[in-house]
Amino acid sequence: MLTDSFRGDIDFLFKKLKEKNNFSFSKYADGELRILRNETFTNCDNWTFDKDKHSHVQKQLMESFVYEDDGYYVGINCPCCNPQEDVKWMRDLVKSRATWANVFVNANYHYYVNNFIPEYSNHDIILFSREDSRVGNLPFEVQEHVPITRSAFIDNFDLIESFPIQDYNNKLFLFCAGPLGNMLAQHFWKMNKSNTYLDIGSTLNPYLTEPNRGYLLGSPTIMKVCDW
Repeated sequence: MLTDSFRGDIDFLFKKLKEKNNFSFSKYADGELRILRNETFTNCDNWTFDKDKHSHVQKQLMESFVYEDDGYYVGINCPCCNPQEDVKWMRDLVKSRATWANVFVNANYHYYVNNFIPEYSNHDIILFSREDSRVGNLPFEVQEHVPITRSAFIDNFDLIESFPIQDYNNKLFLFCAGPLGNMLAQHFWKMNKSNTYLDIGSTLNPYLTEPNRGYLLGSPTIMKVCDW
């Protein structure tokens, strides 16, 4: 972890954002872990990774996972939410600058809503999210919306190389893009460190699409302080 606590880590990332100290954050939760381990499966958002058809995705995702740079932070699974074997596997590969994949959710979600979302208004936002996203519902302005599909890691994989990231400076990129967001957060940071890149997962779903996670639906996980 980056500090000494679950709350400390989200506060660490927020201070960097507020001070406009550019960095990149990429989180690898259950679905990303299964791709990294090259397992065919269908996740809760109804996209399917096929290890035989999508080997290029696994390779690119692994590259993003093991990438090391002073400004690149990686969120990994925690032992209170996942099997110890999976946690150890991830920790063995990520040697430094690791935090929780859940750092923006569970007991930290209220902090995220009360701090990150208002702070977004102080930045020029480039948002990658589903093509049916209700962007106008967001409580902050979006300078540019890049629409993607539900299976963006397959359908929009070409954005990793084709998006003109070198043309952007002093922007805040928000990725609500599943595994594609991980790959973009790493590759864009590698190519251009004059922006901040945040893989924010489902945190904006109540505005953009649907609240389809336990922490968004009143589940007890909204009170869960994750362990390290």
